[in-house]
Amino acid sequence: MLRRLSWLEFRIDLENENFNNYIEFMEENIIKEQSQLEKSYEEYIKNYPPEDHEQIFEYMYENRFYNISETFPKILRTSALISQYAYLEKTLNTISKVCERTYNLSISPEDIRHNGVKKYLFYLHKVVGLNINDTEILWQKIYAYNQIRNRFVHSPEENYTAKEKATFEQKIKGLLFEQNSVKTNIFKLKNIEKEINTDFLELHTKALKIVTDEIKKKDEKLGQQ
Repeated sequence: MLRRLSWLEFRIDLENENFNNYIEFMEENIIKEQSQLEKSYEEYIKNYPPEDHEQIFEYMYENRFYNISETFPKILRTSALISQYAYLEKTLNTISKVCERTYNLSISPEDIRHNGVKKYLFYLHKVVGLNINDTEILWQKIYAYNQIRNRFVHSPEENYTAKEKATFEQKIKGLLFEQNSVKTNIFKLKNIEKEINTDFLELHTKALKIVTDEIKKKDEKLGQQ
C-alpha cells in the first residue's frame, strides 16, 4: 500500500498546486479585466464634458461594469468551487477503491447508501477502519460546502432564509447576501468572493492529508502484527 499511497499523495499534491495556481490566475484576470474597463471608461469620457459622463456610463458602460464586477466573478468562482468539490469526491472514491483491493475487503464503496463525500468517509471509517471522525469541524465545514455547491448546481437563483444565511456564513467564507426589501427573512446571494475557493482548497487539502496519514498508521500497525 505504501508505494501506491506515495504515488497517490504525489498526485494529490500536484492537483492541489494546480487548483491553487488556477485560483490565483483567475483572480488576477478578474482584477485585470476590471482595471482595463475602468481605463477604457476614463479614456472615453475625456472627449466629453463632465455633464455627459453620467449618461455615457448609464448607456454604454453600466452593464459592462456590473458584469465584470459581479456576474462574471460569481460564475468563475462558482465553477471553481464545483470543480474542487468534484475533485475531492473523486479522490476519496479512488482512495476507497484502493483500500478495498489492498485490504481484500468484502464490502465495496458502492455498497454504502450515503452519497458523495459522506459515502467515502463512512466507508473509510466503518469498513476500512480508519480513525476519521466526521463530526469534527473540518468535515462539518466540508459538508456545508457540499450544500452550497448543490445550490449552485441545482438552484443558483433560489433565495435563502435568514437561518440558511446564518448557517452558511458560519461555515463558508466569501458569501455576500442581500436582504429582500419586502420579505426581510429572505436573502439573495449577491456576490461570491475569492475566499470561497482559497478556504475550500485549504479544507480539502487538510482532509486528504488526514485520510492518507490514517492509512499510513493502519499499514504500520498491520506491519507490526
